[in-house]
Amino acid sequence: MTETVTAPSGEKAAPSAVPLDWPATIALVGAGRAGGALAAAMTATGRSVVAIASRDPGRAGLLAAQVGARQVPTALAAVRAADLTFLTVPDAAVARVAAAVAGSGATLRGRGVVHCSASLGVGALAALRLTGATVGCLHPFQALAGVESAPLLRGVLMAIEADPPLRAPLRRLADDLGGRPIELLPGKRALYHAAAVLAGNAPLALLSVASELLVAAGLEPDLAEQGLLALVVGALANARRVGPRAALTGPVVRGDTATVARHLEALHEHPDADALYRALTREIVRLAGPEGREEISEMLNGNREGAPPPTTEDSTCQ
Repeated sequence: MTETVTAPSGEKAAPSAVPLDWPATIALVGAGRAGGALAAAMTATGRSVVAIASRDPGRAGLLAAQVGARQVPTALAAVRAADLTFLTVPDAAVARVAAAVAGSGATLRGRGVVHCSASLGVGALAALRLTGATVGCLHPFQALAGVESAPLLRGVLMAIEADPPLRAPLRRLADDLGGRPIELLPGKRALYHAAAVLAGNAPLALLSVASELLVAAGLEPDLAEQGLLALVVGALANARRVGPRAALTGPVVRGDTATVARHLEALHEHPDADALYRALTREIVRLAGPEGREEISEMLNGNREGAPPPTTEDSTCQ
């Protein structure tokens, strides 16, 4: 049984019939954090991962053993071994690997090659079209850290862009992994990637700054980090349950100008943290709504006139 895919007007049509059980076999080029997670997750769904290649033979061999695949020496060997190959290599290496495979002169008709970069479109694999291969990209909107992080793929967005014959198979694969397949508006991949960086990396930088403040307040570094992680996990759990706006807590939500003033006074000795606090608190004001928070907005913008004088009273509530 086959699924017929028609190329939109203006697009070069690729092979028109794709078996519903395609891809029967999968290979990966790259055995790092993303590659390990994807290989383990696909194996857990019953997909057959048959080959692993990496510039680090030790990593390739370890991942191959973990998922029941064989280690192969080159990207070309991996692509030749499977119906569909994932390039889970650094962004800067995607086009280079694709060009190397295409430059081999191999005929790859009937095979697909997909990269997993958030910032690159299918154009990064254009050289492979000359071999007859179909190309695409599937990016999991998640921070992955190897085989152990495979369960984190469930429920995440998976941005898909692909030649027509690959679109439906990649959506099915995303569904099998428990993901939520999405397509981006043309030309908006950089915005998508910026959002991923903000959500996936900025909180870690924020945790580092907050931890430094707790250490300055007298806590041991390990205790500071663990306490903050517990706080963030609780905040995220609330956001998952009721949404970010309803999950907001703290002095800005309450319109507690005096507490915000005390924070700003305390942060005078920590100028970098002060700048970060002001920027993020402005966003909290925007999310909570400006009504009743006008004085807070003025303080954050540097206007301290009319602000209540800071006191030594501590606030014990967020």
